[in-house]
Amino acid sequence: MKNIILFLCLILFLNSCTTILNSKTTRVNIYASDDSKVEYKNEEIQLKEGQAIIYPLRSNETLQFTISNDSVSTDFRFNREISSLIYLNIPYTYGLGILIDLTNNKRFTYRRNIFFELDSTTNKYQIFEGKTNPFKQHQTFIYTSPMLAMDVFSQPQLSLGVEYFFLNNASFSAEYSTVYTKRLGSSSRLEVFENKGRSFRYELKYYNLTKFIRNPKVNEYLGLEARLVRYQYNKRINYYRSNQDINYFVSEQIAVQKSLDIFNIKYGLNFPVGKKMYIDLYTGLGLRKKTFKNPNINYNPETDRFLDDDNHSFFGINNNYLEGVHDRNLLNFSLGFKFGFKL
Repeated sequence: MKNIILFLCLILFLNSCTTILNSKTTRVNIYASDDSKVEYKNEEIQLKEGQAIIYPLRSNETLQFTISNDSVSTDFRFNREISSLIYLNIPYTYGLGILIDLTNNKRFTYRRNIFFELDSTTNKYQIFEGKTNPFKQHQTFIYTSPMLAMDVFSQPQLSLGVEYFFLNNASFSAEYSTVYTKRLGSSSRLEVFENKGRSFRYELKYYNLTKFIRNPKVNEYLGLEARLVRYQYNKRINYYRSNQDINYFVSEQIAVQKSLDIFNIKYGLNFPVGKKMYIDLYTGLGLRKKTFKNPNINYNPETDRFLDDDNHSFFGINNNYLEGVHDRNLLNFSLGFKFGFKL
């Protein structure tokens, strides 16, 4: 019994998230004007290109430092925070790993990015909570979605989109994608039908309504997305047919016309890369409507029986392609990124 308890404790310890993944120190990025300096633990750090970095020990104690220049000096105190990694214990250890994480200071962290500005009225430094580069009306972005080009589980596509701000911080975007290579995992060597595919994505976004990310250089947004995807590809199916007392093997070439209608509510982050480029990271939750058509199929489910090999595909994922059989309405979870250019 003791050995079992020791074993369970060992497994629990090895799976406590902040204990393993967090180091003893954390990183705090401090941003201010170039003529500023940071005084932290009797050390003076001059800002370079508007940034200084300190590495405080993770602790329950308050983080304290001073921002100053030749004429102004302001003290700041920041309460410790709980590292978000502690919540990884919920899916991975059913919350039990939190018991280990609560025994050490690695569960603590501090605000990662802190931006300061000099208030000319009070002649003191203060925390800057606004947006350094909010999006203005008539601003336009050109972007692509690299994840579509690497979508090996479906049909890789090249994409190009335009995002236009019809109001300050409010935009509408339209994106077109087209297939540029053969579908991965296609069981047909002989292409009787044209392999093709395209998709349209429409999004309505509103930026900087939320402030979950406390970084004025990053613009958050909430969005509504509609994505319409249309594929056609070749598929060879193999099945046994029963005709009275006669059973025989049939190998048939069919066309699969696949339609996906996806509707999402999205949350995203727009990260600047230099002055003109950006990366858009997003996640979304919504509804996926999937339908199939087989305009030339001779398979009859009343008399025919598929071979087992036809029910599975790459990585053991179900190979859905039959009209009326594999049509589904499912919850949709999206996670991806876009790379764009600001005009």
